[in-house]
Amino acid sequence: MKIRIAFVHKSWAEDGIKEPIIWDTEKVPHLLISGITGGGKTVLSQTLVNQILKEKCQIYLADFKSGGDWDGIVTKYAEYIDCDAILNDFYEDFCKTISEKGHKESYLIFDEFSSYALSKDAKDFKDMMGKVSHIAFMGRSFGYHLIFISQQFNAKVLDTAIREQFGIKIYMGSTISTESATMLFPNTDIDKSQHLPRFCGYISLQEKELEIIQIPYIEEPKLLKELLIQNGKKYGK
Repeated sequence: MKIRIAFVHKSWAEDGIKEPIIWDTEKVPHLLISGITGGGKTVLSQTLVNQILKEKCQIYLADFKSGGDWDGIVTKYAEYIDCDAILNDFYEDFCKTISEKGHKESYLIFDEFSSYALSKDAKDFKDMMGKVSHIAFMGRSFGYHLIFISQQFNAKVLDTAIREQFGIKIYMGSTISTESATMLFPNTDIDKSQHLPRFCGYISLQEKELEIIQIPYIEEPKLLKELLIQNGKKYGK
């Protein structure tokens, strides 16, 4: 499946041309979205989910922060401590598909994954990351995809081996910290003193240079949420 992520900022700003950046989920199975509060990561994430809904794919939604951005869209949904159930259900379905040598387009969208992971004790964290690692490494072959969203990712949450399975990494916000730049875009020089315009961010794509992206301005974000709920009723699984 091909999903429009955002637009190239330079061509939009200089020429008014909305040049899309496309996520080919068959080639790149997983995606990370990070960024500051108010940077646009929720709007970006919701536009991705809206496209996935229209393709009638199976969607699991977990919102650890319980912020009201994701409730009411699909039936496979949980908040805060109940997020365990959603991850476990997604993993069990994944394992069942492997055992049946099947394939299905299925997505786990996990908002504020870092906070969720860091809330675990050592034993539960190891068990949870074992499931995430299994999906991250084998999901592509069976059509299972991870979209993890968080203000910040670090090595305690996702080690290098797992993080490298996320072939697309995005940071939304006008400025980026040294830690976020190092974690998401290693070996890339970013001028951290640069202030990006609103609704912009950085994206790393496989075998491509770092790009500055722009998402459309949504004057009434609640209307986007309402659209997701409507499309969830029409297309959601």
